Amino acid sequence: METPNKIVMIADSDQNVRNLISRFLVDAGYIVSCADDGYKALDSARLAPPMAILAEVLLPRLDGLALCRLIKSDSATENITSVIVLSVLAAEDRAIKSGADAFMQKPLEKNRLLKILEEAHSKRGKQP
Repeated sequence: METPNKIVMIADSDQNVRNLISRFLVDAGYIVSCADDGYKALDSARLAPPMAILAEVLLPRLDGLALCRLIKSDSATENITSVIVLSVLAAEDRAIKSGADAFMQKPLEKNRLLKILEEAHSKRGKQP
């Protein structure tokens, strides 16, 4: 029997934000990987696809919206069940147009983040 993928990648340029989200996710039973720029996140996702990616809009080198579009269009990563875009900006429309499964505006709150992650994963997992 195959073990379900519980890996969530955090792609955020701020080490403190990565640490905070990591703590939320580890406490909830997830395994965490991190990247501090969009290209590192994309390369890592291609090598070991996580269950979900939490990507900041303002990532250096490759922003979170472009990362989302590339993840959704790449055969090596298209099966990642959830891409959630995070931002201090009001960018929900742009995130959804880029293929995000959900959007969450910062500041982050643990229970809300976990609920959005679970809902996005559940919704995407039920699609054919």
